[in-house]
Amino acid sequence: MIRPAAFSSRGGGRFSLLSWPICVLVGVVAVVVGVVALQARDHSKFSRVDELQHFDYVLKSPSGGVRIGEQYGLEAMGVVACRGIDLPGWAPGTPRLSECGDPRPDPTRSHSNGYNSAYLHTPVYYSATALAGEAVMRLPGVDSSLVAYRLVGAVWLAAGLALVWYALGLVGVGIAGRAAVVGLLGVSPVVVHASAMVNPDATALLGGAAVLVALLKWESGRWPWWTVPAASAAAIWLRLTNSAAVGVIAAYLMLRLWQKRDRVRERLLVAGASSAVAVLSVLAWRLWQSYRQLDEEQDLPLYVAERFGYFRWTSLDDQLRAVVTPFRDQWVPEVLPRNVLVPLGGIADVGLLVLLGAAVAFSAARSAHRALVGGVFAAMVGMGILTMATNYWTLSRDSLAPGRYGLAVLPFAAVAVAPVLRRRVLAGVLVGALAGATAGAMLYGVLFYGPKPVVAVPPDSETTIGVWCSTTASSYSWRWNEVPGADSYFVSIDGSSWSEQSDTTKTATGRLPNTDAVLHVQASNGHERDNGPSGSRACRTAPGGRPNVSCATTSSSYTWTWDPIEGATQYRIRNDTAHPWFEITRLTKTIEGARPGEDAVLYVQAGNADGWNVEGTANQTCRTTP
Repeated sequence: MIRPAAFSSRGGGRFSLLSWPICVLVGVVAVVVGVVALQARDHSKFSRVDELQHFDYVLKSPSGGVRIGEQYGLEAMGVVACRGIDLPGWAPGTPRLSECGDPRPDPTRSHSNGYNSAYLHTPVYYSATALAGEAVMRLPGVDSSLVAYRLVGAVWLAAGLALVWYALGLVGVGIAGRAAVVGLLGVSPVVVHASAMVNPDATALLGGAAVLVALLKWESGRWPWWTVPAASAAAIWLRLTNSAAVGVIAAYLMLRLWQKRDRVRERLLVAGASSAVAVLSVLAWRLWQSYRQLDEEQDLPLYVAERFGYFRWTSLDDQLRAVVTPFRDQWVPEVLPRNVLVPLGGIADVGLLVLLGAAVAFSAARSAHRALVGGVFAAMVGMGILTMATNYWTLSRDSLAPGRYGLAVLPFAAVAVAPVLRRRVLAGVLVGALAGATAGAMLYGVLFYGPKPVVAVPPDSETTIGVWCSTTASSYSWRWNEVPGADSYFVSIDGSSWSEQSDTTKTATGRLPNTDAVLHVQASNGHERDNGPSGSRACRTAPGGRPNVSCATTSSSYTWTWDPIEGATQYRIRNDTAHPWFEITRLTKTIEGARPGEDAVLYVQAGNADGWNVEGTANQTCRTTP
């Protein structure tokens, strides 16, 4: 049994907010929160790790959750159109994103064709973040809802680190060791990134630590058995992947039963109840979402692009190598020194494995710490494989689970290495040095490193009218923002005579492909066209011609190819009329996992930055070989 000591490293003593351990904890957390807050402020682009989806979810909260098939709201699309996404080609005004200030941004020019994939998550994190964000918005220097919601991530992280600190104290780790471990967890690139953006991964340390504390308290006889499954339920409803913590508990308790046949009934009860809570929580949420879905989940673009009709056993090896520890899944944004932080993150990745191995060597045979190390390894390995298998069974989807899905395991890993920290001062010194170096690089990066990304500014309708357009191969459609106080608008195409209208759109048809045209518009509060703000926009009709599509098949796959179209900078395709369009820059598309003798049809359209040749949609039907 793990015998928790008192909160103080020496045991005993009275709890005080001014005690030395609390002061050290506050200092460590203050540095971590500062790093997260500065990165949240300076990283103006949306993170590549699905932050747009989660931001849209928070904007719609408190709610019953985003529904399957629901698209982004106008507010989220408007914000990302001005900020961009930290991915190549995802800048404002590019073919992938609408332009900043567009009053009606196109959902198909957003991540995942505008379909919000965050419906997988329960609304607990999002509703809590939305409510807390309202208070953060009132703080000085917070000028946007995105920054406010990101700063709430620092609060989630601080609460998680405080619980990890408490858990380390329960197993007798001294103040210096706790400061080193908590500091390293707090400033590691993967944890900072998860906490400095809008993402329920920010709750992982808190959820895992809550389950860990409940386990330690129950093992010591201080809390009843049901507190462990109760904490498990709370962690899972914050984010379903926090169920990795339940995996640690189940593996740990089974190993303890193998080590020592005591408290058999109670251990089986805790392991079974915690596992049942995890399974029932996931099933209940998925059932609720399927009941209220707007579209079939398997038809969403994200899953269509990754669909396979058979389980690829060769991917298991990739999954095992991709997810060994949560530290392996690190990504460093451009506002930080990647050349320093990436190697430091790699050291943390290897160092965790070394410390877990050392914990086995420095703990007694058949000890609770050895069982906990086994539970940590089982959860880290099993989480990725289980996620991969679940994706295939539910959506026929072949995708690797990122290591950050196992962030809830880190508190258990911290406690598992307690024997090393207690017996080897050098281990604590090395962990502390790594934490200090990482924190220094983080602080240097957010304060001094590199140029800060620039956020696009929408037009000021009091002086300049913002004009946007979309096209087909034979038409232009312009739209512009409303001007307060304007009674009408005067418009002119390519210098033609001015015409007056009351609405904010203009369409011109009967045009040739790959042809430029300019719309000039001026607001009026009477019947004059020279007394209000004006604007203009040039755009080009989509490329003409129908793509020449051909295909080749095997008994289980289709491969379509098509010839390039003059003037086309991109193409969009869909497998059949039941599936949504998604963009592609290649001239080929392969779909595997089909049955022999089965037909499939691919539709292809050519496009440019302003529109798509809907008139020239090509399609090609293929049949797999018998």
